[in-house]
Amino acid sequence: MEATDRFSERRRVAEVDFGTAYRGFLAGGGEILVKRLGMKTCPALRTRFSDELRNMGRLRHRNLVQLRGWCTEHGEMLVVYEYSPARLLSHLLFRHGGLRWHHRYNIIKSLASAIHYLHEEWEEQVIHRCITSSAVILDSGMNPRLGSFALAEFLARNEQGNHHVVVDKNKSVRGIFGYMSPEHMDSGEATAAAADVYSYGVVLLEILTGEPAVDFRRPEVLLVHKLHKFEQSKRPYEDLADRRLDGGEINKSEFIRAVRLGIACTRSDPTRRPSMRQIVRILDGHDEWFVKNGLRKETGVKWRKRNASSLSHVRRMQALGIH
Repeated sequence: MEATDRFSERRRVAEVDFGTAYRGFLAGGGEILVKRLGMKTCPALRTRFSDELRNMGRLRHRNLVQLRGWCTEHGEMLVVYEYSPARLLSHLLFRHGGLRWHHRYNIIKSLASAIHYLHEEWEEQVIHRCITSSAVILDSGMNPRLGSFALAEFLARNEQGNHHVVVDKNKSVRGIFGYMSPEHMDSGEATAAAADVYSYGVVLLEILTGEPAVDFRRPEVLLVHKLHKFEQSKRPYEDLADRRLDGGEINKSEFIRAVRLGIACTRSDPTRRPSMRQIVRILDGHDEWFVKNGLRKETGVKWRKRNASSLSHVRRMQALGIH
């Protein structure tokens, strides 16, 4: 209660499913995010709450945000997470540009390790469904922690309005636009690991280019669309590098490997994307996946067909003046 100043209005940061999120400050230092949920709302609330706690409380990886605690009291549920808005990856990438190359490559590798843990190393497979640069918190050593599940969606939805939530009741589509794979946009389903691989690939490209997944100031709007056009142009991969990076500090082989990986992860056809296990190996310098699978380009016609839902969504937002 004291951490959030008794849930004062000035500490409220957003409305979330079934309740409200508040920013809190601990007496010993540090920040937290407290989700205050009304327990009497509906049975679905109790189910979602218990599922989230059961899964998050058991996950253990150095690059995953940890659940700090929870309680039920006076007809309410309170869930407490680690949180630091000034240390969000998106905040540092798109506002400060203060990430050196070795920090960026470490973030790329560490996130891959965390998602690989969720997909293949925990006792049951966990599909994250909301991997974005605003769901990643960096510690003082620039080591990333990926927010989990509802927290990830909260962070992405409330990072200064930079992200657009897609909610299509006709298709039951829900997600963060720009990070959703074509099959997720088409069917509303993100139940396969390949959808997480795609989202991870978008974040990887953001880290390399310093550009957000969706930017209406770009002719292409979508970063993956820009990448598709870039690939067709046959320009050198180095041209994609964030201009704020000192060219002398970039490890050229790491950068080229990462660009090729970003292309592979964001292929429109999910069967042509690598698994997270393969991604971890690639980032460790084992490039045999590229030798075996190649990087056959997608034609413009095929790309537009597979990404028709995303391109249509861009046109609708432009028509509505949503930028």
